[in-house]
Amino acid sequence: MKHDVTPEEKTGAGETDPPAKYSLPLPKDLDRCIGCPYPGVGFICWSPDGSCMRTDVERFSRRSKGR
Repeated sequence: MKHDVTPEEKTGAGETDPPAKYSLPLPKDLDRCIGCPYPGVGFICWSPDGSCMRTDVERFSRRSKGR
């Protein structure tokens, strides 16, 4: 077993730039967001194609109830 441990500098260790920010346009139909618990979690819960996490979860739930 090797016990001789020497620290080594990691590449990019001196860089302290903030992470890149990404954004999506707001959903077209904001009425669907009323009463939805997912936006309060802190992540983007909609996608540009018009689907959102709430509708996806409802769809998965309907599939599992049919079993």
